Amino acid sequence: MNPNGTGVVSGRRAAVTPLLLWSLTLLLWLPWLGNQPLRDWDEGLVATVSRSTVSRSTDGLLAFKWEAAYLNKPPGLHWLIGGAVQHFGEADGVVRLVPCLLSSLAVPLIYWLRCGLNPTPATPDARRQRDRRALMAALILMTLLPMARHGRLAMLDGTLVSCSLLLWSGWITSRTTPWHALLAGLGGSGVLLLKPPALLGFLLIALAISLWERRPWRTPALGWFGLGLLPGIGWHGWHLHQRGADALVMWGGQGLGRITEVVGENQGAWVMPITEVLEGGWPWLLLLPTGLAWAWRHRQQSSGRWELGLLIGSAALVLPLRTQLPWYSHLLWAPIALLCGEGLAQLLQTGKPRWLSWGFQLLGVLSLVLAGLTSLFASSNQLPIAALLLAGLGLLIGGAGLRGASLRSRHRGLVAVLVGWGLALLMLWQSQLWLWELNESWDPRPIAGQIRQLPEDAVVVLKGPTRPSLGWYAGRELRRSSETDSDTSANEHWRVSRQQESDCDKVGATQEGDWALWHCPATP
Repeated sequence: MNPNGTGVVSGRRAAVTPLLLWSLTLLLWLPWLGNQPLRDWDEGLVATVSRSTVSRSTDGLLAFKWEAAYLNKPPGLHWLIGGAVQHFGEADGVVRLVPCLLSSLAVPLIYWLRCGLNPTPATPDARRQRDRRALMAALILMTLLPMARHGRLAMLDGTLVSCSLLLWSGWITSRTTPWHALLAGLGGSGVLLLKPPALLGFLLIALAISLWERRPWRTPALGWFGLGLLPGIGWHGWHLHQRGADALVMWGGQGLGRITEVVGENQGAWVMPITEVLEGGWPWLLLLPTGLAWAWRHRQQSSGRWELGLLIGSAALVLPLRTQLPWYSHLLWAPIALLCGEGLAQLLQTGKPRWLSWGFQLLGVLSLVLAGLTSLFASSNQLPIAALLLAGLGLLIGGAGLRGASLRSRHRGLVAVLVGWGLALLMLWQSQLWLWELNESWDPRPIAGQIRQLPEDAVVVLKGPTRPSLGWYAGRELRRSSETDSDTSANEHWRVSRQQESDCDKVGATQEGDWALWHCPATP
């Protein structure tokens, strides 16, 4: 610490700023968390496995789906969700609470990562510039619609991003503070308890960038890193001991096999994650070209190499997969936010390139026009009009401010963009349109309520596609129609079907062609 006490001030700022960022993220992500039912896939499955795993008094360290062993994923997040459900009930908001809390940690972690790329600025001005770039990256990650929306879901991918950022941040800062490798190892353990094969990719990215920098780890850091990995490695050793060769399913068919094979019907191509980025990255995606140019100019520095390396490495993990799902692109948002943060910091500092501020305003105009057209020609529940209006006003006013001659006016412009976009996200959550995939299927809750009223030994058969959320809300495992035998069909049972079931009586009143519960008495 120097005589002026700047070391104390900077130390306090290093602790306070991430906490403020996390608090702001929670204020933005948590509201109206439970105003929509669980989505298939994978929320219904995650909730079911969580409840099944925690409810077992003897085998709680192993994952279960109903009474059968669950081999697809480790139960790292499921333990926490199951614990929350046990203590606070099975409301949708409770199921999503822990994943949202853990996913939101990605925002302060990306701030820490960016600061770690320049741990000892030469001057106070260089420190301010570093902190500003880190802050811009964090604010962008916080307000990215796909990052916020998916982070609110009871799924593994948001927490996986947080664990990967903890791994990379600890890896970077351990070069100056060796014990930070313990945090990197704990991040690796988190990955091992979520999606184990992903750890191989995350480590390869870090190793490749470190070789590019020619900055090997110190020996003490390796010991700390191994210590951090012990929880994850220990669980997999126990899993292998308990389940034998079945424990390798999450590494093979449900893990590395997705690179070369199509799992289920989830066939895709490299176009899918790119499409997801192009659809959901606005307005910040405007900043990506400027950020890429900045990183390329600074490719001889640690910051440029890591930012380019993280984007290229994450894309190399996601794009080649033969099994593609829309949320696989979630791993790309953190590297994109880092690069866009560089572009935003440059725009804030210099007001250039000027086309960026015009681009923000153009997006604002398009948003306002879309809101107007929706209010005039479409039903009010098809698009969140209030969200479109707030986003449009924020971009229109903020874009003009970002083009201002003074730094203060550009600051005000950025605040206008962030406030408008943040309020738009809140209005989207409140509108109940934020989980738009629910419109593609039927609501399982009414039928699940009818099933809950049946006797505990009642046999319920689902005639149609798998709906994990139906079993979750019904509180019991449903048999598939393909799994039923002649004895089941001959005995009294209930069917969930959208077709007319001969020799069965419909339970409750539903419209023709809707999903319904049918009571099928025993046949002589």
